[in-house]
Amino acid sequence: MAFGFISIPLDEAREGLDLEAHFGDRTTLDDIVIASPRPSLLVVRYSGNHAVAAGDLDMDGLVSASVAGIVVDGDLELFGAVVNRRAGAHPAFLWVRGSLHCRAVAVGRMDLVVDRNVTAGLIVATGEDGHLAIGGDVHAERMVVEDGAVASVGGHIAARGWNGSDNAQVALRRSRWADELRPELRDEFFRGDGALACTGAELVQALLAGRDILRPEP
Repeated sequence: MAFGFISIPLDEAREGLDLEAHFGDRTTLDDIVIASPRPSLLVVRYSGNHAVAAGDLDMDGLVSASVAGIVVDGDLELFGAVVNRRAGAHPAFLWVRGSLHCRAVAVGRMDLVVDRNVTAGLIVATGEDGHLAIGGDVHAERMVVEDGAVASVGGHIAARGWNGSDNAQVALRRSRWADELRPELRDEFFRGDGALACTGAELVQALLAGRDILRPEP
């Protein structure tokens, strides 16, 4: 349940919420319009100040419900997680013009921008088609940037974790899943030749579920 949001038609939001300038040369809005079954009905959910929401924010299901994205003109306090993990669905975007406080963030294909700080238990960016930009500081138990992911953090990072992507401007140590998994779990997630036996989404889901799959930090 979300409090303090109104719906603005996407065509009005493009100018009224300065979306064109926000996305720049990213094709996020065009991709959402193409993916929507009812593009003329697309809206942007907007909060003009501090917003509070309870439950996970499933960005994968919003476009099919005619929601192109969410804009918060202040802080977003989410008693749940921001999740985008279904490969077959095109996710909505999220733009928080203040700070984001939530249980977890899992970004795959979605466009997520937080102008100020992010406080979360877990932050994971996967895949080359998404965009994660945090303008301020990160305070998290763990942050993971997977190989190929597009991500940036403008401030200080107070978190364990690693950056495995050449496309990311994230000041974490360099590493990869294969070197971070507990040895006794390698057979569950990796083949004998060292290649993943599952998708990265399954590893992320294990972390979101609270499984202790990672070795202690060096």
